[in-house]
Amino acid sequence: MDVPRERAAVLLHDAAKRGLVTPIRRGLYNLVPFELGSETFHLASRYQLVHESMAGARYYLSHGSAMDIHQLATQPSFDVYVTSLTRRHEMNLGGTNVHYVYSSADRFFGMQKIDLGGQWVQVSDVERTLIDGLTLPAYCGGMVEVAKAFVMARNQLDIPRLTDYGRRMKKWAIMRRLGFILELFELASHQQLDEIRAALPTGYVKLDPDLPSEGGSSGKWGLKLNVSAEELISAVSH
Repeated sequence: MDVPRERAAVLLHDAAKRGLVTPIRRGLYNLVPFELGSETFHLASRYQLVHESMAGARYYLSHGSAMDIHQLATQPSFDVYVTSLTRRHEMNLGGTNVHYVYSSADRFFGMQKIDLGGQWVQVSDVERTLIDGLTLPAYCGGMVEVAKAFVMARNQLDIPRLTDYGRRMKKWAIMRRLGFILELFELASHQQLDEIRAALPTGYVKLDPDLPSEGGSSGKWGLKLNVSAEELISAVSH
């Protein structure tokens, strides 16, 4: 507005009281569209707000938020998940809880730009979204929701890219879960499954890392099935 910073702060404070802008956080406001008439509170897309709040820092919308953007979610989530190269505390942004997931530089890959109503945002691509789901299923609504996302994405999945992403994460637990899900829902060829399994070391991990270690097991994939195959199949079929 070509005015001193102090004057701009006064003008914005007055505009907020008049309902012309909605405060999001200190220094960040959202304009209330003129066509809303007497409406005095307005928030644009929560994903757009997160993009603006990152102020140019590298990030991508991930986990449950990416599932929502790719239309792979079956349950609404009112929180936003953001993967970033810097460690950040959870924050409330205009009434939305934003969770930040730290990523090292070598694991910061697999994202794309998407236009959300005129604003370009960074989001994980479908394959990276699913790998993130296998890594932190709690941030996607649980392993059942992740399994549903795999099946919903089956016609667009790039299996070689998916397995490559899994290997680049350098966590055997991810590859065990990936092989199990791909086999359970017949999403990969026998050859592709054999290649995944051949590289696995001995040992067991939980299918869902956030649930108690109980139930059956899969010796083939080295998994403690604290979410049973029957439960996953039943959830996907409904």
